[in-house]
Amino acid sequence: MAYRRIVCGTDFSPDAAHALGRAAMLAAEHHAVLEVLHVVSHESLDALRQWVPDPLGFGERLVRALRDELERCAAGAAKAEVLVGDVTQAILERAGSADLLAIGAHGTNPLKDFMLGTTAERLAGQCKTPMLIVRTAPERAYSKVLVGLDLLPGSEAAMATALDFAGTAILLAGHAFDVPFESMLARAGVAEPLVDAHRLQAHQAALEKIAALSRSVSGEADRFLAVAERGHPAAFLVEQQRKAGADLVVLRKRRRSRVEALVLGSVTRHVLSDVASDVLLLVE
Repeated sequence: MAYRRIVCGTDFSPDAAHALGRAAMLAAEHHAVLEVLHVVSHESLDALRQWVPDPLGFGERLVRALRDELERCAAGAAKAEVLVGDVTQAILERAGSADLLAIGAHGTNPLKDFMLGTTAERLAGQCKTPMLIVRTAPERAYSKVLVGLDLLPGSEAAMATALDFAGTAILLAGHAFDVPFESMLARAGVAEPLVDAHRLQAHQAALEKIAALSRSVSGEADRFLAVAERGHPAAFLVEQQRKAGADLVVLRKRRRSRVEALVLGSVTRHVLSDVASDVLLLVE
């Protein structure tokens, strides 16, 4: 896809600085417009006004100071804006018509992140724009990308995005599979060698499916290095990212009801929480 407009939300935390640096790098690479946004919550301003008399214009002076700091940090961005409002909703509104939203994995308040979830997690549950959740310093272009696949219809879209997004990076496609009726076979007293053969068949089927998807997306069956193992998808992806040294994990978030969208699925939540790389989260 073409990246023409990239929005980066920042709270001036270290991860947010990494996100801004990566967003600037991607904007230059794709000749995209970069917009940088900082949101001051009403809650924060109200709390501060209990300590500083508002007639002194503290709120307005604070916003001006933040705007000055943002413009220094976002030098080169087409637009740098400070808003007062609900943090999540303000970022969602600005990112709604963008091609990519970049955000730091963790904010300035680790305790609040722990208790309520990070801003990135709250956004990921609702955002319809592709999200790049950044936790590493943008020292170079991504060099090794792991795409998490469930092998359901639409999986090729995640692979195609990774191919476009990552350029010349090494590409891996990972799938955590289960073995159909494995527990029932064991309970029925099926011999272990037959169960092993069943597992091997499921493993081979996953590899062949990944190769077919790679061929359809890139024209080469081996453009994506296929990795398939039995296990929980989130734990599998976290472990594969670590073993491969991938600097980006690409996930596709399946469409769910409005109520379900408020809560991240377990795979996405665990990957965002535990993986050591950046994560590109796509929407169905």
